[in-house]
Amino acid sequence: MEMKILASGIGAAIPKTSIGFNLFSGVYIQLRRSSAEKPQVFGIATGPEVGGNSGTLIAGHIETAWMKIDASKHAWLCSRSSLVGKLGEIELKGTLLFSGSVDVAFTIYDANNEANFSLSRVQVESTGGQLADTKVRGVIKDMMGQTQSGSLLCG
Repeated sequence: MEMKILASGIGAAIPKTSIGFNLFSGVYIQLRRSSAEKPQVFGIATGPEVGGNSGTLIAGHIETAWMKIDASKHAWLCSRSSLVGKLGEIELKGTLLFSGSVDVAFTIYDANNEANFSLSRVQVESTGGQLADTKVRGVIKDMMGQTQSGSLLCG
């Protein structure tokens, strides 16, 4: 299984604090069984807000390389019903100018807002630019409109 993250945002946040504002942040989460298959696309978007749940510095856009994911360790990624409608958070850490690497954290929260599933990767090759960390938290949506209860994304 493979995963790729595309994130864009406009706003400002002071790193390692909950001080900031956000005009817009959005993340696309692409999942595919293999490089030969078309990816399934999920998204998280936030609108204007004040606080530290989402933020970037001025404007940022990042596209990670495809990351190999061990489906046996992260079986929760294999089912659309584990993702769609759940509160999720993507965090991309590191300064990036044109290309380089960032650290990626993807967390799914349960109904009590407790971390239920998480995946993190360090030094993920990426392109784009950001001066401060990007964090986007919100409800995960199926961007392809193909959600089926229990539909599997893994082979």
